[in-house]
Amino acid sequence: KFRASRRLWARILKDRFGAKKDKSMKLRVHTQTAGSMLTAQQVDNNIVRVALQTAAAVLGGTQSLHTNSRDEALALPTTESVQIALRTQQIVAYESGLADVVDPLGGS
Repeated sequence: KFRASRRLWARILKDRFGAKKDKSMKLRVHTQTAGSMLTAQQVDNNIVRVALQTAAAVLGGTQSLHTNSRDEALALPTTESVQIALRTQQIVAYESGLADVVDPLGGS
């Protein structure tokens, strides 16, 4: 959806508003993992859910990402859960290689 949205956004800016510079036609996307998909039972399984959602967002080309904590289905997250959510982002960004290319699903 992100990839299609970027193309549509650029076309609208170019055709309707006369944008000429590539930079002015960029669609910037912020993503938050789906807290509604987290379960209160077996909260540790939510770590895997969030990791998969994180990878999907990066593959889709998000520029900004908020990862929900594993226990947000219960209440405010614990400090440990927040740290795990942050580390999930860091592993995807720095260790998986997914963020090393502009459009991994587009063949770049």
